[in-house]
Amino acid sequence: MARLNESITPYLLLLPSFFVLFGLMIVPMIWNVYIALHDVSITNIAKSWKFAGLSNFRYLVNDEWFWNSLLVSAKFVGACVAGQFLIGFSLAYLLSKERWSNLFRPVFILPWFMSIIVTGYSWEMLFHTRLGFINNYLLHFRIPWLEDPDIAIWSVAIANVWWGTAFTMLFMETSLTSINPEILDAAEVDGATGLKKLRYVIIPLIKPFIAVNLILITMWTVNLFDLILVMTGGGPLYSTRTTSLYMYQQAFNFGEISLGSAVGIVLLALNLVLAYAYLRASR
Repeated sequence: MARLNESITPYLLLLPSFFVLFGLMIVPMIWNVYIALHDVSITNIAKSWKFAGLSNFRYLVNDEWFWNSLLVSAKFVGACVAGQFLIGFSLAYLLSKERWSNLFRPVFILPWFMSIIVTGYSWEMLFHTRLGFINNYLLHFRIPWLEDPDIAIWSVAIANVWWGTAFTMLFMETSLTSINPEILDAAEVDGATGLKKLRYVIIPLIKPFIAVNLILITMWTVNLFDLILVMTGGGPLYSTRTTSLYMYQQAFNFGEISLGSAVGIVLLALNLVLAYAYLRASR
């Protein structure tokens, strides 16, 4: 009996967390699937909902603007994840070796303390073609950062990289400090210094941390829409309308709630596929 109580106790202690997780994540997910399989819009939300099956998903398959949003998302996510990880990891590596890291670390973390909405408005002003600080005081010539369809998505990516790099820096610095110093000392004795030590010793040891970091920043970037909404609203010419912003506009601007739910399911599936790819690559 005592052994039975010992084996059951950990699960009983986890029950409150499970109920919170179930209530905040699983139930909304099931509800989202239910809405996606019905015809729900702002005009009939208070009426009985008709079963629509997979018609919302068929609509997405045939909608060229949905595919355009996926392409925009691919550009945006690729640029943001690469920028945040490379800059964040480089800063983490330098701070883990630098004597004055405690002085510089708060400076690099500051952007992450800002609201994403405030960040969007700030960078919108910086990128303003005529009045922006970058064009008027740094470059002294005008670049249409947010007005050119070929440039706008990269401008928004710069703002997101500036805001989100701090997380990767802190996360990867923690992973670097978890490495046993004796392993690094042994590698140096064997002649592994500089880039060789980083490539053949450090990176293999922190691969699980890298995978988790990439999963998190990728999911956050795939789901991000508020920064883009503030800076460009999806324009010009839908060149910055990512799939997450497409979902928001379908549900709340156009009132097509079931269609927005269907896009949400697509985004969930996309996040799961990318997470699986990262885990496979980290093995």
